[in-house]
Amino acid sequence: MAAIQALALSVLAFTPVAVRADPSPAAGVSLNPAPLERVVGTPPAARSAEAGQDLAILLWLQQVRTPEIVSSSWTLLERNPTAFSRALGVDMVRTTPRLNAALKAFLKPVDGIKDQIKDRVNRPRPFVSHPQIIPCLPLEASASFPSGHSTWYRAASELLADLLPERRSRLLELGRHGGNSRVLCGMHYPSDVEAGQRLGVAAANQLIQSPQWRAFKADPAVQVELDQVRKVPASALPVLVH
Repeated sequence: MAAIQALALSVLAFTPVAVRADPSPAAGVSLNPAPLERVVGTPPAARSAEAGQDLAILLWLQQVRTPEIVSSSWTLLERNPTAFSRALGVDMVRTTPRLNAALKAFLKPVDGIKDQIKDRVNRPRPFVSHPQIIPCLPLEASASFPSGHSTWYRAASELLADLLPERRSRLLELGRHGGNSRVLCGMHYPSDVEAGQRLGVAAANQLIQSPQWRAFKADPAVQVELDQVRKVPASALPVLVH
């Protein structure tokens, strides 16, 4: 018995102790939903002039979109920070891994607010209400207002622009295109995308004012990554949108 007890104690002595991972830089961050819901507003009333204009734009774009437009829209199908690698001129997975991971964490509460508004408004997608609309992206079952891609891409571009103001125009260009591509392919009405843009800007402004974002921005390791981005000369930056 003594030998067994001694063996058990020796095993316990050398059992690795789990080390708690560093918390996400966005841990504890929250958004105030009331002002965000106000800035989003409501979609056009059915059979209103604005609703008719929404549909007319989609039908016109459906006639004029090219294979290049469709291909470009597919590149933005996934809501992933690496889509901004083109705007920054670096591979974000390799060059800015901390930034890449943190953006995903900070944007989670934005998605949560967006989903709440979608569920409350419950606007059907254009191709549901109008069978003549033929999307050029995979169909989605969620509601249409506001556009989730527009919200996510615009919020992400605003956060990145706060870190890298010298890349602001490129970042916002890609941020807007992330939403516009949804109209080009018939997944959303223009008014859905406009609402998403408003939500993205307002939500990003709240995040930028949070202590979590300020601490992340001041992190020396993050500044090292940002310095790597700043080293890329303007002449080496690729064209974003044709």
